[in-house]
Amino acid sequence: MPVEKLCYEGGIKAVHQIIEQRISKGKSNFQRLDEDKKVPFIVPKVTWNNALGTGSLNNEHWAYRVGYAFREALDLQFMERIRDKQKVHLWSQGCLLNFKEGDLISSNCGKKYVQVKYASPMGWDEDKNEMYYGSVTYTYVDNENSISEQRHATQTDFLSLLING
Repeated sequence: MPVEKLCYEGGIKAVHQIIEQRISKGKSNFQRLDEDKKVPFIVPKVTWNNALGTGSLNNEHWAYRVGYAFREALDLQFMERIRDKQKVHLWSQGCLLNFKEGDLISSNCGKKYVQVKYASPMGWDEDKNEMYYGSVTYTYVDNENSISEQRHATQTDFLSLLING
């Protein structure tokens, strides 16, 4: 049986927490949140099934099917850390969302989907000393209601759509 790595669901709040931490503490970079610190991650937990060779973000309750392949877009990384003078590998949450051109994500009901046409990642604007929330231009299709339209959002607002619908 594979070892299950637990994360603690924070949704979009996890991203905002990391950003606020940098601003309030006057840090020069973003601190990543490591799973062993019991901090909120975007997803409930990240798991890997060795027998099946598949991973899961365990976020089936989200409105859209954002699978294991979207770890990079959600700034989830499996990183080497030092704990008690030993090297360990842990999941780490960052705040730089990066959905990309071509990403196609269907809804859990199977009647809607979104496809990213253009996107720019989140990042820190050094000149303005503030967060740049990136952008996502995407096609929204609702087959049930015969809707197909182009929409725009920040990376965080796009993630909110994927979580909440």
